[in-house]
Amino acid sequence: MRIPQTVFRTASLTLMATLAAYAAGNADPVYRGLRESAIADTRVVENVVLRRDAGTLTLKNGALGFTAPAMGRDTVAVFIGEGEFVFTPATPLEKNYLKSLTGQESVREAFDRALFCFSDETGQEIRRDARSPASDGKMADALADFRKRLRRRSDEPKSFLEALLTGETMDNVEADLLADLYHPGQAGFFSAYLHGRKHSDLRFHVKPRGVLPFLPSPEEVALINVDPGAKDEGIWCLTHFQKEIETGAASADEDKRVVEAESYRIETAIARNDHFTGKTGIKFHAVTAGDRVVKLGLVPTLRVTRITSAGREVAFIQEDRHQDSSLYAVLPEAMAQGSAHDLIIEYLGDKVVTKEGGGNFSVGARESWYPSVNTFHDHARYDLIFKVPRQYMLVSVGKLTKEWTEQDAACSEWTSETPLAVAGFNYGTFKKKAIVDAKSGFGIEGYATSEAPDYLKLAGNQAAGGVISPARLMDDTMVQAQNAMRLYDAWFGKSEFERIAVTQQPQFNFGQSWPTLVYLPMSAFLDATQRWSLMGIQNRLTEFVDEVTPHEVSHQWWGHMVGWSTYHDQWLSEGFATFSAGLYLQFTEKNFDAYLKYWQHARERIMEKNRFGHRPGDAGPLWMGLRLRTTENPGAYTELVYSKGAYVLHMLRYLMYEPKEGDTAFIAMMHDFVSQNLNRNASTETFQRVAEKHIRPVMDLTGKGTLNWFFAEWVYGTAIPKYKFDYTVTPAEGGKWLLKASLTQSEVGPGFAMPVPVYADFDGRIVRLGTLRMIGNTTMDKIEVPLPQKPKRVMINYFHDVLEQ
Repeated sequence: MRIPQTVFRTASLTLMATLAAYAAGNADPVYRGLRESAIADTRVVENVVLRRDAGTLTLKNGALGFTAPAMGRDTVAVFIGEGEFVFTPATPLEKNYLKSLTGQESVREAFDRALFCFSDETGQEIRRDARSPASDGKMADALADFRKRLRRRSDEPKSFLEALLTGETMDNVEADLLADLYHPGQAGFFSAYLHGRKHSDLRFHVKPRGVLPFLPSPEEVALINVDPGAKDEGIWCLTHFQKEIETGAASADEDKRVVEAESYRIETAIARNDHFTGKTGIKFHAVTAGDRVVKLGLVPTLRVTRITSAGREVAFIQEDRHQDSSLYAVLPEAMAQGSAHDLIIEYLGDKVVTKEGGGNFSVGARESWYPSVNTFHDHARYDLIFKVPRQYMLVSVGKLTKEWTEQDAACSEWTSETPLAVAGFNYGTFKKKAIVDAKSGFGIEGYATSEAPDYLKLAGNQAAGGVISPARLMDDTMVQAQNAMRLYDAWFGKSEFERIAVTQQPQFNFGQSWPTLVYLPMSAFLDATQRWSLMGIQNRLTEFVDEVTPHEVSHQWWGHMVGWSTYHDQWLSEGFATFSAGLYLQFTEKNFDAYLKYWQHARERIMEKNRFGHRPGDAGPLWMGLRLRTTENPGAYTELVYSKGAYVLHMLRYLMYEPKEGDTAFIAMMHDFVSQNLNRNASTETFQRVAEKHIRPVMDLTGKGTLNWFFAEWVYGTAIPKYKFDYTVTPAEGGKWLLKASLTQSEVGPGFAMPVPVYADFDGRIVRLGTLRMIGNTTMDKIEVPLPQKPKRVMINYFHDVLEQ
């Protein structure tokens, strides 16, 4: 069934006005009882101890009120009185991270109010040790205050952490409780929301299904301090169960999914007033046994009107867009493991596309413009049908299989021939160009508008060169994309996609890449004169424009052909793409200095102190991913995951380089990594295993064929060595020359090891003389090398082979 043309013409305002009431009315009755429950039973508590993994909560004295039971079980309790929370992270890495934020390796927090939400045996524990009755007091007010805080979703979050926790997939506590109530065999969770004396919103979670799956993360235990603007706000700890860590059972490969998507059929209509109407059919199979509740991603401004499965109505949960409005489907029966299911979801709303002037549209909600499960994790087939006003052009992922018109609508259908991690589209009054690479048969398309968005029009008219027209530079971006595809095909393996669309977006300074679809910023469609007229001398902007197209094109490999498993592994996408942009500069820039400057500037960004006196590396190791971004180190995530992540791959390249064989071993490793993880989600451990298959003798520092030393230093560690190299060159017998040198490595731990290459410049010809193995803070001062002629200079790390201070 397709969306009727009457829906395309306009969205029903009456229907929009009744959506919230309809959603509430269609919600599961057990859920509604949880949502509206009040304090029903109060108890006096004294020295009640709740031990959960690495945390201990002691309710020293006070009153505790339970809400009405759901399906005969306690699920929510409020405490008012004197309590204490003690927590020590289970791993050294997490202890160090906690100390970097708080100055301590453990937490001891007194609290006077707490909300407990649980599907485990907490209720029975407390009732066993508590006395009754107790006065209600301010219990109802405390419950209302906690609920208001947890249910509030802000369109303008005050911090990065708040944006994460209140985003499009924010937790709905009652929906999560419902999922466990309907699955009695599921190990229950425990969450404590503490109003502490020092920290007013401290959150402790123990969740077998995963604490923060949206990161994504498989870890089950978390301690989070929500305090926008405070220097110690952050995810203080995020680990696996303590027992898993102690027994070595903890794994990044743990699968916390309830379902796995197989295919999507998405019908979308965009009206002249930009209202958005859609119907999505999802086919999936159950990963677990016994679950009924399925969480879906959907931007809150799109309101669901109906969900069906096999012709039957399906209850769903979607609260008001300003609240915890994540979408949940409540299936009528529990799913058997591996069983096949389908959902058809109908919805409409706005704020997915926004007019920017000049025929430009901002396409928002790029991951959540359609209902989805496990975006970027599951690779699924897509069939996409769009209906848009005839004056506009729409380009999407996959392959265009059909075009037609219906009255005043331009219609198109796009299908994916390979599984995709996400689907998207771009939209505007585009001009289109297309070429086919003669060598590979790969199709390259360009889409850009003739006019700039409104915010640039006035500036464009004043800029040298006249009015800004993005389409004028479309050929340049297409050539860059073509050259990048050729290079990456050779270095990483042939693309599984047959085409790529390089499209212009109105945003000025960021790009994105979806499978077969690249969104390039407006700055990439300005020439140097226009950029100078608009911005003055902006060296970093020029570098960004030179790098953004090859960076985004490389995401066809890093992020789409090969996904990333958890937030710890996102450097395998962004770091690899940053490395790929450097590789592109090496092979396309006439001046080799541009390539060397690329890595020099990356090093400077990693080492530069911010206004608080912090370097990015002070935030923690690369492996910490998004958690690196903190109040006083906001740039740490970008500079480590992008720049240091790129450096890790760059250093492996030069460790594997051999003068006679060149980059043969490195290229083989990259081909191997792609082929082994095609349409799968790779982890840091996965990449290490592939790298070890291609290990070279110079890399095997332990003699055991492993790269544990390298990953411990550069991925899981924070040390960056400092080097001091001194040398003399004196005449020797037979017309030769003798190099005498010393090398000092400092500011690292005692076991930090790194092979450091030494180069000589013979009249512009750079020759590697050898490699020095440095361990710990040490000096090697008896270096002697005979040379055939006098070098112009001798140096270490000419190609920025090792990241150094």
